Amino acid sequence: MSRDGQRPSRREFLQHSAGAAGLTSLMSVHSLLGMGPYVSEQWNRTFERSPSQDSNGMVRTQDGNFVVASFTEVGGLGVWLVKFRPDGTKLWERKIGAVDGVATEVPWDIAEAGDGSLYVATDGDGWNVVKTTPEGEPVWIREWLPQWDDVVDWDSPLQIGGTDKGGCVVAGGIGRGSDRNDYDSMVAVTNYASGGDLKSQKAADIEHSDVQVLDITIADGVYVASTPEDHFRVDRFTDGEIENQLNANLLDDNQGLRYTGGIYTDAARLSDGGYVVSVAGAGGTRFSPNGRVVWNTIIDLGNRQNNTRGKSVTIGRNGRIATVGKLRDSATRPGWIVVMDLADGSVETVHRFQDTDGGDAYRKAQHVVPTEDGFAVSGLQGRDWGTNTSLWVGSVDIEQDNTPDLLQTVLGVGAVGAGGWAVKRWRADEKGEDDGSSSGWHDRIS
Repeated sequence: MSRDGQRPSRREFLQHSAGAAGLTSLMSVHSLLGMGPYVSEQWNRTFERSPSQDSNGMVRTQDGNFVVASFTEVGGLGVWLVKFRPDGTKLWERKIGAVDGVATEVPWDIAEAGDGSLYVATDGDGWNVVKTTPEGEPVWIREWLPQWDDVVDWDSPLQIGGTDKGGCVVAGGIGRGSDRNDYDSMVAVTNYASGGDLKSQKAADIEHSDVQVLDITIADGVYVASTPEDHFRVDRFTDGEIENQLNANLLDDNQGLRYTGGIYTDAARLSDGGYVVSVAGAGGTRFSPNGRVVWNTIIDLGNRQNNTRGKSVTIGRNGRIATVGKLRDSATRPGWIVVMDLADGSVETVHRFQDTDGGDAYRKAQHVVPTEDGFAVSGLQGRDWGTNTSLWVGSVDIEQDNTPDLLQTVLGVGAVGAGGWAVKRWRADEKGEDDGSSSGWHDRIS
């Protein structure tokens, strides 16, 4: 990993385990004293139960609302889109089983184009791109690698971005060669015009296999962030050339923690050309444009047997970064959100999503996007292994509390020592608006 100037700061917030769900809050002692930001859940809704109802993508739209991409299993696998206002009002939902006779199946990512059109990258009859109107009505479907017949391997997930002119760019990791034992690993980028015509298709050769594409950003070129094996890499695609922008060896600064399923899980490009990424545990890392680690914040929310799974990262207002994920806690997978400061990586607050009504044991957080006052989160709600699950969507605000309460602080520390989350206060749930789903919010989970 390239390092220029002073060695980057290495922040480590380790929480002690005390029992199966033992979670102290060294990083949230500030909040325990009532003098720092905290998360308040504004609303949450659940939808349609099925064997595996994941949230497979979410995008903040130009009109200030957001769309969640999941899948439906009614009549076979198909794309399921739901659009919300930030206050939780559902605007519409669409289920798309096939377009022009081609099955859509499971979405990987969703994006919005400049004209409001939506694009969904899917894994169906081949890997496809589905275009819809701003209201979610299907327009066309295309295979994402139309020019190459020598692709023998590919790595999930696909990432997709919308262009200003109403088209899209989709990117993923592939292998091209004679067979699965003899191929070159690449990052592939395909550009479609608004009407579905193929504009261009390019690939960057890389040295490592297992290419996980984390982010695609369209600016003065197409920037693709990926993690081939134990590296973090950024490639810039333009009409004239492909240029490697960043290639950092992640094992140079992993703080000795054991990661599962890749060190980084999602990425967001900053205005200066750097990146913030979420880690496979909890926390994140900020890279400068040349690959220097600006900060590296690792939070151990569980223990080495039942560890954490980071999933998604986004850039919010007021210089905040949010990452979401789940605890791997035996059969259940309770979700969490970590809010950090963009400048130095310090942890502002950590929040666990409460077990919900109806006997469900957890809410696994899978995607996060910014709102005006906080973040919208989507994921999976369920009980334990082998039972049906539901798509859940919610919104959280980041509040500031400057009124310390000694009794609440003592109770919170006691709850931490007993193996729970820090308790600050509790507020009663309120009912949802139109579909009977529960709504409400709280500050800390006991």
